[in-house]
Formats: sequence, C-alpha cells, structure tokens
Amino acid sequence: MNRGIWTCLVSLAMLASLAATALAETAGGPHREYPRDRARERSWRSGFEGRTYLRVHGGISLPSGDFSNAVNTGLGLGASLGYGIGRNTILSGGVAYHRFGEDFADGHVSVVPVTAAVDYGFSSGGRVRPWISGGLGLYHLSETVVVSPTVEATDRENDLGFNLGFGIALPTSGRNAWGVGFKYHHISGDTFPDTNFLTLQAGLSYPL
Repeated sequence: MNRGIWTCLVSLAMLASLAATALAETAGGPHREYPRDRARERSWRSGFEGRTYLRVHGGISLPSGDFSNAVNTGLGLGASLGYGIGRNTILSGGVAYHRFGEDFADGHVSVVPVTAAVDYGFSSGGRVRPWISGGLGLYHLSETVVVSPTVEATDRENDLGFNLGFGIALPTSGRNAWGVGFKYHHISGDTFPDTNFLTLQAGLSYPL
C-alpha cells in the first residue's frame, strides 16, 4: 500500500474521530445552557436561505493514484463566497491554491481551482451539522522544475475538473461556524496526465 493511500486512511480516521468527539459532546450528559447558547443554536438551526457567507479554509493536500508517485503531500488554502438558495443548501464560488513538492526533481506542482459548488447541510437535533458538497470548474496546473541555480522551466495548462466532499460544521457565535471536511478532486488533463488529489481542511464561515 503506497504512502498516499496510508495518508488518506489516517486522514479519514482523524475526521471520523473529530466527528465522533463533537457528536459525543453534543449528545452528552446534562449541561447547563445559557441564553446566549440557546440563541446561537436557534440561529444555527434556522437555515441558510437568503444569507451570504464568506468561508476561508486551509489544511493538507494528499496526492492520489499516479500523482502520488511523483509528488509529496502538500498544503492548500482557499476562500469562497456562498449564498443560501434553500434552508439547507448553499451555492458558492471559490478559489484555492494547492502546492506539492516533487519527489524526483527540484521543483513543485501547484494547482489553482476556480470552481462553483453546491453544499448541503443536513438538519441535526444538536449543534453539529454534517454536510456534503459537489463542485466543478477550471483547474490551473503548473509544474516548475529548477534546471540550474538561475534557470527554471515551467509548464502550465487549464483543465476541467470536479470535486466531491463531506464534513461537519459547528457554530461558534451568532451564525459563525467552524468545520472540518474531506474532499476528492479529479482533473481531466490534456498535456498533463489526469490528476487526482484529496484534501483534509479546517475552515471558518462568516455571515455577511
């Protein structure tokens, strides 16, 4: 089993552990509620419709398949702007940046997705809210290799791709929320081969 698959399994285990911990805290024994807590929970349960959200996120990016044979685990960050088109549904547009170091060369591969997505947050009896997401758009790929101390060679192209994901969200204050999520990205290459990678990221959502 290659390193990318092991990293993926460990990341899934981490996400499952976070979800279980949050759910246990939500469904745990008796606890004292304060008016502020109750107001926050009512706000969280009232839905997304007609509201605009700014979301920022960051975490690790995990190459998958043949891509994992050429690059190392990288880092990613991004932001999106979303609008609630239903009580549980948000339509959003976003941009992100992922950077992977290469295994067999002095260089790196970067991926910049510019995508549209639909997120669905499941109704929950507690404060924790599971969600699923699907998106598609344009992925800008760039490979830079250091040929000499003063020379770099770069190849670039734009390809179509899609992503699918799931995670959990938990309110912090008002309608703000933090969350953790896992996504799979597939890019249909032209000059570059097809590229697959996964992301495990944490993020914050702010109402505008």
